[in-house]
Amino acid sequence: MNDMDGLELVDAGRYAEKGYPHEIWERLRREAPVRYFDPPGYRPFWAITKHADVAEISKQPDKFLSQPRLTIVREELERNRSGSGMRIRTLVNMDPPEHRDYRKLASPWFTPNNLRILEERMEQSARELVDGMMESGGGDFVTDVAAQHPLRLIAHLFGVAEEDEPFVLKATNEIFGSEDPEFQRTADRRQDGMALFGELFQFFSGISTDRKANPRDDLASILANAKLGDEDIGGGELFGYYLIVLTAGHETTRNALSGGMLALIEHPDAMRRLKEEPGLIATAADEIIRWTTPVNHFVRTASCDYELRGQKIRQGDSLALFYASANRDEEVFDAPFEFRVDRDPNPHLAFGIGEHFCLGANLARMEIRVLLTELLPRLDSVELAGPPERLASSFVGGVKHLPLRYSVRPRAG
Repeated sequence: MNDMDGLELVDAGRYAEKGYPHEIWERLRREAPVRYFDPPGYRPFWAITKHADVAEISKQPDKFLSQPRLTIVREELERNRSGSGMRIRTLVNMDPPEHRDYRKLASPWFTPNNLRILEERMEQSARELVDGMMESGGGDFVTDVAAQHPLRLIAHLFGVAEEDEPFVLKATNEIFGSEDPEFQRTADRRQDGMALFGELFQFFSGISTDRKANPRDDLASILANAKLGDEDIGGGELFGYYLIVLTAGHETTRNALSGGMLALIEHPDAMRRLKEEPGLIATAADEIIRWTTPVNHFVRTASCDYELRGQKIRQGDSLALFYASANRDEEVFDAPFEFRVDRDPNPHLAFGIGEHFCLGANLARMEIRVLLTELLPRLDSVELAGPPERLASSFVGGVKHLPLRYSVRPRAG
């Protein structure tokens, strides 16, 4: 496999141009599922492409650490981040036992029973957005619907004022689209990053100060007043918690919704079946998440020597866990390249597995289910009004613009 240099897996521009490299992953799963790459401009890494291997690594957080690297990015960008002076720590790059302690602070808010309390707010958001589609007859599904629905819910859960939602959306675009020219402020990436995190620090500091003085029934108040033992959680950790809940919790669901709508357009039989059998919508939500896999990869660092499929992984080596590849693994999924809204069971790894299983998995499923339940019975027709545009990112991937024409009927009753 000397014809691959690894750029096919990590270059953001290629993701924008071609989407996820499923043909390359398919070949790697078959010929070299644990493959070492040293692409120009990046640090070397092992590409992990099989479902079983991603699970094996994820379930051993003592041997495969979430620190210090979170994703595979260009060395130039790594240098910019390390030189910015910002030291933000979030749940996704903490290791046990610290990770478990911090996760417990918010986990009660994301249980199914607690999230059902939010379902009425979800349904209201879905009605308003679908009503807007009815009035417009077309537009960019990503900016008009897919971005707005999870943003409203996360902001409501967190207690962010409605007038601050555009700032959260802009910040999310700049964080996860940092390699996409559309979301870059200037040519000076280091300066842009410092400016953005300065704005975020000011925004989150205002929320934290307010919630410590005037606690409310929201997640921001719980975190602002949280303690580990007898100590308040640190400022960097609180900032990181706020950041990961507000941005990652929104971005991933947005990409699932936009990619899911594109999948339904490209598979009209699946859309027709969901309209005829709405009981399948919950199952379809998980298939949409498998199909889109918004978080493409995370990195783990080996804390010891380890052998995997005959390959000698050394202490300190980086391993890129490609979830999107694992979710097409032929040994796990029947006809993995078919979009099946009735796929059950569906053991996808889009939410991860083990220690770092996504805290907001149940929320994401509910958001998708509620929007589809409102939209599909009212959607008489839908078609592309232009080519979809994809985000330039190898980390969190998806459709950033989806121009559509549609006909939506009024709500029954």
